[in-house]
Amino acid sequence: MELLDKQSIWQVRNSYLGVYVHFPYCFKKCDYCDFYSEGIGPGPANDEKSLFQSYQKEILDRTNHFPEIKNRTIDTVFFGGGTPSKASAKHWKELLDFLRSEFSFSDNPEISIEVNPEDLSSDLLATYHSIGINRVNVGVQTLEPKGLEFLGRHYDADRYGSLLKVLTHSPIKRVGIDLMYGIPGVSKESFYRDLKLFLEAGLPHLSLYSLTLEKGTQYSRDVTDHKKKEPEEDTQSNILTQLPNLLKEHGYLWYEVSNYAKPGFESLHNLKYWTYEPYLGIGPGAHGMIAGNRYGNPRNANLYQKKQTNTKYEPVDPGTELSLTLFRLFSPFRYLDFIETYLDSETKPKYLKTIEGWEKRGLCSIDAGVFQWNQEALLLLDDLILEISL
Repeated sequence: MELLDKQSIWQVRNSYLGVYVHFPYCFKKCDYCDFYSEGIGPGPANDEKSLFQSYQKEILDRTNHFPEIKNRTIDTVFFGGGTPSKASAKHWKELLDFLRSEFSFSDNPEISIEVNPEDLSSDLLATYHSIGINRVNVGVQTLEPKGLEFLGRHYDADRYGSLLKVLTHSPIKRVGIDLMYGIPGVSKESFYRDLKLFLEAGLPHLSLYSLTLEKGTQYSRDVTDHKKKEPEEDTQSNILTQLPNLLKEHGYLWYEVSNYAKPGFESLHNLKYWTYEPYLGIGPGAHGMIAGNRYGNPRNANLYQKKQTNTKYEPVDPGTELSLTLFRLFSPFRYLDFIETYLDSETKPKYLKTIEGWEKRGLCSIDAGVFQWNQEALLLLDDLILEISL
C-alpha cells in the first residue's frame, strides 16, 4: 500500500480521554449554522461566570456517574462553539486548571480553541499561548465580502485583512482555518484564490467544507422561501474531487473527507470522534460518549445552568458507530484491530465481507490489517458507508 511519507496509521487507543467544551455565544449566529449558538453582539455574555461554574459542576457529575473515566489520561481538550474566543482567557485558564486538578493529563496534550476572525489578534494568541492553549482554528469560510454576507456572518474588514499575517506570526504553531465552497454567488475561482493564499502561507491545517443545507437553520428557511439559492452542488463535486491532488502537491496529508494537514498536525481531538475514542462533552448543546454510552445536553444555556446534569444515556451500537465515523477517514487505519476490539461475532463477518468487496471493486486497499480508501471512493462514500451499516 502506498502511503505518504510520515502518514500516521490510526489504531485503537483505550486509555485516553478527550474533553469538548461548548461555549454557545457568538457576535451573530450565522444563517447556515446548525450548532447550538446565540448571537449576543460585541459584548461579553452576561452569564459567562455562571456558565463556567456550570461546566465544572457537569464535569464532576459525569465523573461521579462514570468513575472509571478517572483512570483515563486526558490528551485532548477542545473549546468549541459558538465562538469560544468571545469568552475571557481567564475563564478558559481556570477551567483548564480545574481539569488538571481532577484528571491526569498526558505529557503533551493538544488543547484547541476555535476563534472567529473578529476576535483574532496577536495579543489574543499570545494570551492563549501563555495559558497553555497550543492549537487554534479560525472559522474564515471565505474572504469574499458578498460570500460572508450570503452566509449571514459578521464581517470586520480589518480583522479579515490581517488574519493571515497574525496566523503566520503566531506563537502557537498548530494553527488551522476553515474554508467553505459552493456558496451561491461565490465563484470557484474565488474559492481557489482564497485557498492559494493559505497554501502559500503554509498553514499546517486546512478544513475545506462544502456549504450544506441543514434543517432548522435560517439559511434553510430562506431557501424554502425562495430568498436564497441552494448550495451549488456541481461546483462542490468538482472542487471536492480536485482538492486531494492539489493539497498533496503542497505537502498536505488528506486524513478525513474535509480535512488536510501537514504531517503531524492532524486535529487529534477530532480524530477521537472518528476512531471511537471516549470523550466528555461539556456545556449546553454538547454531546459526549463515555463507556459506550452517548448523551446530549439541552440546547439552551439558561436551562443548562438551572437544571441538574442530564443523565439520560443511550448505549452505542459499535457496528453502526464505526461505519459512520471510522470510514470517513482517508488516512490508513488498522481496521482488523477495530473490528476485533469493538464488534461482536455476528457483525465481524459482515464487515470483513463488505471490505473485501470494496477492495475487489478497486475502492480501497487492505494490506497487513491496514485499510485505506482510494480516491475513487470519495463521491460514493455515503452510499458505501450505508453498505456496511445496514
